[in-house]
Amino acid sequence: MRFSAAMGGINPVRRHIPTLDGWRAVAIGLVMLLHGADSITRALAPAGVHFDPGSGVGLLGVQIFFCLSGFLITTNLINEEDARGSASLRSFYIRRCFRILPAALTFLAIAGLLGTLQFIEVDPTRWVHTLLFMANYSEAPRSYYVMHFWSLAVEEHFYFIWPLAFILLRQSSHRLVLVVATIAGVALWRAIAFKYQITYTDSALFWGRTDTNADSLLFGVALALLFADPEWRARIVKHLSGKWAPLLGFGLVVCALSVAMLRQAFDWKVNLFLIDVQFLLIVSAIIFTVVNPGGWMGRLLESPPFRWVGRLSYSLYLYQQLFLVEDEWLSSSLTVLQDFPINIVAAVACALLSLHLIEKPMIRIGHRLATAKGQPFAMDAARV
Repeated sequence: MRFSAAMGGINPVRRHIPTLDGWRAVAIGLVMLLHGADSITRALAPAGVHFDPGSGVGLLGVQIFFCLSGFLITTNLINEEDARGSASLRSFYIRRCFRILPAALTFLAIAGLLGTLQFIEVDPTRWVHTLLFMANYSEAPRSYYVMHFWSLAVEEHFYFIWPLAFILLRQSSHRLVLVVATIAGVALWRAIAFKYQITYTDSALFWGRTDTNADSLLFGVALALLFADPEWRARIVKHLSGKWAPLLGFGLVVCALSVAMLRQAFDWKVNLFLIDVQFLLIVSAIIFTVVNPGGWMGRLLESPPFRWVGRLSYSLYLYQQLFLVEDEWLSSSLTVLQDFPINIVAAVACALLSLHLIEKPMIRIGHRLATAKGQPFAMDAARV
């Protein structure tokens, strides 16, 4: 096993990585802050307050999810390889399918039914493309209520490619070289495609594609590969610990937020450069709290409220889209359910139903089917 209790507070028995559920809470909080901005503004209208956190804040939340996913998926593959000699694609895909698909398909069925009944506006072609996890390449008419599936499509495409590459490349150094080279290639391709408008038909479509977002996941992958190596892990712990650690952690968070909110104010070259700077800041902040779980940031992220929201984050991400709605997409049928703060309550209630009635039972079935013998290699904090 590559992780040890002495390095970053990781439990060697349960393979729990501290603070990651808390980071999920931060990520979903940022997404909901953006999506709920219009409803908050309506609620504060009598006081003359206009609430606008900026699109960069919501995107930062999704990018945190991406970095966490790359880190955790790769960590699980490494742990399984260490324990069994190799990672199993069959087990991986069974666990992923039972973790992601039941809740996602249930939500799409609900959204499709509401659309058919004309309670909400959902374009049928867009719905089909979303069902096929091609929402981030679809040119069908925009439909807010399923629009968030662009990020799930990016994740699914990542699941199809990276585990296979991990298994084919047996040496960690080869994996790291591939990942770093791909990060550089994606960044270069994103700049070229943007500059010369290659396959560029719509701004939202361009920024949501897998080929322009893959490096966010790969930064998490690179972090996992480095942190699994004893020498690199020791260096990381050394540089992120010490008397200046609290100030360093605060600085990483402030810088990540600042880049997210301000990078669009620069010209396109600086903007594109700052995208990867932002990914680097995110993974640095994540690993900082992992190796300093006893610090103030670590304690906050490991607090019961943050962990509770973090474990609900996938369900919340699915259902908040029905209730935290931009003004132009408000439904006359859902009315009060899309008003703040009732929309938050409605999203949490649906997320809890999804978690306990669909996700947890399906996760247990998936783990049983994926495990030929012994225990499944899925961390209790790895339910991305």
